[in-house]
Amino acid sequence: MATEPSAAPPRTERLGGLFHRFWAAGTLTNLGDGMLATALPLIAATLTHDPLAVSGLVVARFLPWLLVAPFAGVLLDRVDRLRAMTVSNTVAAIAVTVLAVLIATGGATLWTLYATIFVVICCETVTDPVTRITVSRIVPGRLLDRANSRLEGGRLVAQDCVATPVAGVLFAVAAALPVAGTALSYALCAVLVVTVALMLRRVPLPAGSTDTAESGEGAESGRGVLRSLREGFAYVFGQSPTRGLAFNNAGMMIGSQMATSVLVLYAQDVLGVPAALYGLFLASIAVGGVLGAVLAARLVAGLGRRTVMMGGYLGMGVCLLAVGLVPNAWSAALSWGVLGLCMTVTNVSGSLFFQAVVPSHVRGRAAAAFRMVGWGLSPVGALLGGLLGRIDLALPFLVGGLVMVVTPLVFRGSVAECARLCDEAVAPAADER
Repeated sequence: MATEPSAAPPRTERLGGLFHRFWAAGTLTNLGDGMLATALPLIAATLTHDPLAVSGLVVARFLPWLLVAPFAGVLLDRVDRLRAMTVSNTVAAIAVTVLAVLIATGGATLWTLYATIFVVICCETVTDPVTRITVSRIVPGRLLDRANSRLEGGRLVAQDCVATPVAGVLFAVAAALPVAGTALSYALCAVLVVTVALMLRRVPLPAGSTDTAESGEGAESGRGVLRSLREGFAYVFGQSPTRGLAFNNAGMMIGSQMATSVLVLYAQDVLGVPAALYGLFLASIAVGGVLGAVLAARLVAGLGRRTVMMGGYLGMGVCLLAVGLVPNAWSAALSWGVLGLCMTVTNVSGSLFFQAVVPSHVRGRAAAAFRMVGWGLSPVGALLGGLLGRIDLALPFLVGGLVMVVTPLVFRGSVAECARLCDEAVAPAADER
């Protein structure tokens, strides 16, 4: 069933100061994530040139989504979500600070890189869902597409436009500098989130909000952890649309991680990108992503959510194929940029599902179960990418691109149903204008 283009809210309606403070907190975390994601592969490449060993960073990065995320989801439905975000950012800042000291003193090894990224992503299994869930507490449903576009745009600018090239340049000066910058970003985010939590407790729910409570605090207290876990998994896998959407996400993540797990080696050894310019090369995905963030809400309103989501999924696969088929730095950067545009419009148009369709009291667990499937299986793609890269560094891009084209075609019915439910969920909020 096709979804009709939806009416966009008036451009003069503002998101508000509280949202922008929350946006700044999330953007600081993204800044740190971008510097760390750029610096660690570069540091790993100085320790080894084995594609499989370098792909181990991606395995360590996504294993927490398989092992820890379900329990993080239970936590987020039991405690104050912003308080949990504050603690997790603090822990991440401490872990990255320790790594920066080890790098500066020459004590860093591949295993310390693996351990640090594992701890940081364990913290991210808390902070990332909170960032996406809490926005529905701050803005009304009719503004969620615009708010999601702003959040996604901020993430891309901070993580890819700013963090990756800056991390590449800092790495050229001293390997510990981008890691130390990451620790500072996480610490500043923790401070800012505290101020957001204090302000949020003093304001009522906005008119048309799709949230029903300030946080998960106390929502699941008194229930066993295993029972809570089962309820989250039952919500995701007990219904055909959410189950299909979860498997679609898994296929997309496996395909993309085949390529990204060896991207640093492909860029340097095949495309000829110098280490100091690697971050700038990665930033091409953000240029397209920022354009996608600007256009996403308008595309949903003009073309319909289903068309935007399917077009974005298929576009990502085609772009990944192009990177592997044309081993030229400029064409690869262009394809990487278009991939960023497709990814962003898909993320923005689909974000409403966990903000407006999933009931507030189960959002933490449902989001965790959903990501456990997609993000938790990403190490499979990373390991496959590392093995294929040993044969030919272009193979992970070709095989991964094919996976990303086929997957949304198989699950197109679930994507369409997700789009319909999102539009229905925010339609009453739009009618209140």
